[in-house]
Amino acid sequence: MSFLTRKTGSVALGVALFALLARSQQLEVTLTLAYNVYITGESVLVQIEALNATRDLIEIGKPGTKDAVIIEITKGGRYNDITPFNTAPLIGAFELKPGQSFQQKVELDKWFPLVEEGKYVAQLVVVHDGMRYESAKRSFDIVPGIPVKEGVQMFVSRQDQKRIFKLVHWNRNQTDRLFLRIEDNPGNKVWDSIDLGVLLQTFDPKIDISPEGEVTVVHRSTRDAFIRTLIWSLPDNVEVVERNQLLDPEISSSQRMRSLYGEMADDANKAKKDEKKSWWKFW
Repeated sequence: MSFLTRKTGSVALGVALFALLARSQQLEVTLTLAYNVYITGESVLVQIEALNATRDLIEIGKPGTKDAVIIEITKGGRYNDITPFNTAPLIGAFELKPGQSFQQKVELDKWFPLVEEGKYVAQLVVVHDGMRYESAKRSFDIVPGIPVKEGVQMFVSRQDQKRIFKLVHWNRNQTDRLFLRIEDNPGNKVWDSIDLGVLLQTFDPKIDISPEGEVTVVHRSTRDAFIRTLIWSLPDNVEVVERNQLLDPEISSSQRMRSLYGEMADDANKAKKDEKKSWWKFW
């Protein structure tokens, strides 16, 4: 082998090693889903991670920097991009020094319209020095859940507005869970769905809405325990105010709560049969 051939081979090997080293000195980007299936209105929680394996200082969200962290989502097809409705930065400003890593949980539904049923694909992208560093694509589904019970709330101050409560269940990690979906009509506003916990289907969940906007849901979570969730539902606000476990329905001194379980005295039950049901009771 001539000297020229050996020299050319050494140069080619050096270029290949340099390219391999350059590829190894990059950003490692990861997107992890909390679940593969989410209920309509449920927070689509993910975790974003980035490891700076370069020799550069990466600055995200600072004035004058072009580095950025973005998430791209498509629905039902490769080119069907979902446009975010929230223009605020996905994460706050931070620095990532060489060798440092970064982790943060993000609720994607607070940036993207993710209330329609279907399959979505998400990808995390970190932009640095004009290069895109992409995570593996992760797919997830939005489903309505399996219906259990439904009810309607009306508002005295807004007689044209009604709020629909939908109890649905779904199997997650080999366990049935009960969810409360909340939607307003007209307007099709979807409130955050509430995960009410483990559901034992041998007991039919109960829901009660008072004229003052107090929503109570009771469901069996184990053979000897119930979960009671209290929610305030006002025209412009929905808030979970209390959640507790009941070992016996009778520990609640509220007549309304006892009636949910059907545990009232026989004469009281007979009286209630003759009583005309109010619009806010629907079971």
